[in-house]
Amino acid sequence: MTDLKHLFFSLGLEQLDLSEKEQNIINAFIHESTPRFDDICRQRQDKEPLALLLGFMTQQYQIASSRWVEQQTAYHQMQSVFQSTVGTEHASKFLNQDADEYMLITLLWLLVQGANRIDYSYANEQAETLLTHINEETKKPNNSKENEQLRQRLLQAFYQGKNATQQSLFTKLKRMLKLS
Repeated sequence: MTDLKHLFFSLGLEQLDLSEKEQNIINAFIHESTPRFDDICRQRQDKEPLALLLGFMTQQYQIASSRWVEQQTAYHQMQSVFQSTVGTEHASKFLNQDADEYMLITLLWLLVQGANRIDYSYANEQAETLLTHINEETKKPNNSKENEQLRQRLLQAFYQGKNATQQSLFTKLKRMLKLS
């Protein structure tokens, strides 16, 4: 297991309710990101890996968010071509795969934010930003049941990271008290 994968698992990644497709996307992301993260850890040995992971995931989130916004014009043009050639019913079957990657990178980022004790309101704000971006594509109302479920999943990741580090601190304190 790579250090990056181990770090995500130590935050409780495996406890999140992920589909097989989502797990595959996350595994591919971790596999592709490991060499870069290892380089960062080697260059900044004075910092804790969890703090470095926060910076790394913030950068990955910013890249995914920017890519999402930039690609929306091309996606809408492609959707128009599909509608004019195969009809609206069949065109709706073509889904933007970037939405899954964007959502999952956001989920991982919020997991790491929770572990680093970032304020809940910031995590909630970022979840809302993701929903706004995705709703621009899907044309769903902001208050839909699906949106609320996605927001809850994202914030569940935040709390999972927060709980994982609380348990870790508690375990460390118990060990220290036993040693004394």
